[in-house]
Amino acid sequence: MLLITKALTLAALLALSAAASSMPQVVKQGRKFTLTVDGKPFIVLGGQVNNSSGWPDRMQEIWPVFKALHANTAEVPVYWEAVEPQPGEFHFEAVDQIVLDARAQNIRLILLWFATWKNGVMDYAPGWVKADAAKYPRMIDSGGKLVRVLSPHSEATMAADRNAFAAFMRHLKDLDGEQHTVILVQVENEPGSLFTDRDHSPASNQLFEGPVPASLIAALHRPPGTWSQVFGPESDEAFAAWHVAKYVNSVAAAGKQAYGLPLYVNVWLREQKNFMRPGEAYPSGGATSNMLDVWKAATPSVDIIAPDVYVMDYASYHRVCESYSRPDNPLLIPETGGFGAFARYMFYALADHDSLGFSPFGIDRISGAAVPEGIPGVAAGTSLMDLVRPMLDNYRLLGPALEQIAAWQGTGKLHSAVEEDQITERLLTFTNYEVLAQFGRPIVSYGGTFASGTDRKTGRSMVAEVAPDEFILMGFDTRLRFEPRRGSRSPKAQFLWVEEGTYENGSWKPIRRLNGDETFFELSLPPQGAILRVKLMTF
Repeated sequence: MLLITKALTLAALLALSAAASSMPQVVKQGRKFTLTVDGKPFIVLGGQVNNSSGWPDRMQEIWPVFKALHANTAEVPVYWEAVEPQPGEFHFEAVDQIVLDARAQNIRLILLWFATWKNGVMDYAPGWVKADAAKYPRMIDSGGKLVRVLSPHSEATMAADRNAFAAFMRHLKDLDGEQHTVILVQVENEPGSLFTDRDHSPASNQLFEGPVPASLIAALHRPPGTWSQVFGPESDEAFAAWHVAKYVNSVAAAGKQAYGLPLYVNVWLREQKNFMRPGEAYPSGGATSNMLDVWKAATPSVDIIAPDVYVMDYASYHRVCESYSRPDNPLLIPETGGFGAFARYMFYALADHDSLGFSPFGIDRISGAAVPEGIPGVAAGTSLMDLVRPMLDNYRLLGPALEQIAAWQGTGKLHSAVEEDQITERLLTFTNYEVLAQFGRPIVSYGGTFASGTDRKTGRSMVAEVAPDEFILMGFDTRLRFEPRRGSRSPKAQFLWVEEGTYENGSWKPIRRLNGDETFFELSLPPQGAILRVKLMTF
């Protein structure tokens, strides 16, 4: 067995991985996670299609949208009910065509397995599963009523899902095992149960009254006892989380044995603007922030637990990213919003939380059609394309620099500077310099020159320190000023040179040098966006 020491650099680790296999994989060094595709760092700039769009004819209409978005990855569902319409009878024609079409479009794929769970219910299970409640039992709520959710305690249901997923993954290996058009696979979709906090069937109740499994007790470092004794008010939800997670892990393990692509599970968050009651506000038993430790203990075959982040305020967005970016779990955002503040939040995710990817949901809705009335802050008659323009601009600008962004992630040398309501300036501290990012028209007042903010809070940027006196600046509607770090012996900073450019095949490609009016007072990232490379000195 080859022993990899901590002294290996990430570059060496990636080179070793590439030599061993060009399979997509999640590589970890220290606390830093990197998704590699064809042996190179890869950040997903994706888009997820609507739930019923995973069909070749529909996708033919959508592929141009991915090109307009400048996306490198499409997230497309695969339906258990379509793959296995009768027990043991598998149909992969639709999946095959979508994979081949994506390959022709030079777009990577993330395939989403909609099976036992989709948004906390059973709707994508085959008809023969839904119709045979005796063999494939449903959950029972606390009032004794059946709900539209399959029980995680059924070995027959788990075996059927497991068998179908393994068949799908085997077929995917035969179809795509050399080309790696598909880079990740999602197992289930927002698993857990709406309408009930757990299964209250007699068999489930008997399990609930018994002891918490010793493996979970050991993983959580808690004293032994029953579920109520160990978890108190969260006992029903913890019981559900353990059993749903074990079920999902069984399905994932079978799939990974058939084809070893990285697998992830997505999460319907509990962080909503309501009472956060499991089974009511969100599916109970999912990998929510309060149940994440339980899920990590139960799912060794799952590489990533990934939050679907639709929270609208930036503070909550940060908190969710922090919850899921852990030493034992990389952050991946497979679903999020595609307009308004989410264009700013993308900078937080990539620069401050080292996300492996970012994918707005429902991108097939992007067209020349008008936005439905009633969306706060959106004028009547606004086209969907105009609404998502900031996100399109993000993808266009950042796409060529993704390999570099992936290398800077986890180093502590990459930070975002993003405008928010009443936040018109951000001060970033690096090795030798402080960088002041300002948004909007400058105002001279007591204490210096301040910023008034942009009309629509469009200021968003990230700053990377590539050497103690060299920086890359990327973003929109941001003015940036440099000063020597406080306490420096040299009180002033000066640009040696400033280049505007982009990245091409991993190398910096300058377009022009800036000087004079463009650098006399500060540097500006314009509304249409720019990437600048800056070399400084102090004196």
